[in-house]
Amino acid sequence: MDDVNTSRTESLGQRIRNQVSKLASGERAVADYLQRHPEEAAISSAAKLGEVTGTSDATVIRTARKLGFDGLNDLKRSLVDHLARRRDPAQVLDDRVQRLHPEHGVLQPVIDAGLTLLGEVPALIDSADWSRAVAALNGADHIWTYGIGPSAAIAEHLALGLRRAGRPADSWTATGFRLADDLLRLQPAHAVVVVAPLRLFHEIGVVLDHAHRIGARSVLLTEAIDEAGETRADTVLPLPDSTEGAANELIAPLTIVHALVLELAAAERTSAVQQYQRLNELRTEIAGTNLDISHLPEL
Repeated sequence: MDDVNTSRTESLGQRIRNQVSKLASGERAVADYLQRHPEEAAISSAAKLGEVTGTSDATVIRTARKLGFDGLNDLKRSLVDHLARRRDPAQVLDDRVQRLHPEHGVLQPVIDAGLTLLGEVPALIDSADWSRAVAALNGADHIWTYGIGPSAAIAEHLALGLRRAGRPADSWTATGFRLADDLLRLQPAHAVVVVAPLRLFHEIGVVLDHAHRIGARSVLLTEAIDEAGETRADTVLPLPDSTEGAANELIAPLTIVHALVLELAAAERTSAVQQYQRLNELRTEIAGTNLDISHLPEL
């Protein structure tokens, strides 16, 4: 076995980050697949993993050992445990707190974890997928956003940002039968952005299926990449695994939707700026006083 100093408590992502400089190109391909497709990897043989990564079963086993596992079975058990934790919010919270040391302060480790998480985004999102997502939203007559629970705040924030940039947009946050009324408003010339960081609830699949059925474009933001592959989403923008550290799962999607808004604003810069000017004029009217910063005193 390769000599590695890897804690048994480290997540797969942490192991990969610690060892990536020591991995050969084939081993990096295996490690990348493990991160992107944990559900498939958890049920695949070494031969199958070698086939899908364009390497070999020997490379797969060597990668597992370099990452600090006793072998492929040990790695697969770790993947199963990780997938089970991602579906259990209580376990996710317990894991996050366990990794912290409150007696030494919590704020800095949380900030560090957030920076690490955001640093993984560029490698996860393929430029072609990003361009496809931007094109789908740019060409839409109306953009709908959808999120459940905490993700609803991201959906609402995205819709607000798009409206302020001059794009017709609204958010959905309903579940159950109430969602059906929202879906009636979706038209073929529309697009929908779904934010689902940790889990793809049944409603997520219904929204994506309906969009596909009527010909509307769809973009999905999620960490659950394997589950995403089973949906009808036109474009999937992968999110980094937030369950590995203290960072909140909404940090990455919030940053990505902000970038989407800026992409669309840049495409129609003049109209976007004019829309913000109208927004400021309306705020002035509502406030009953001039909000123009040109009237601030000179220093």
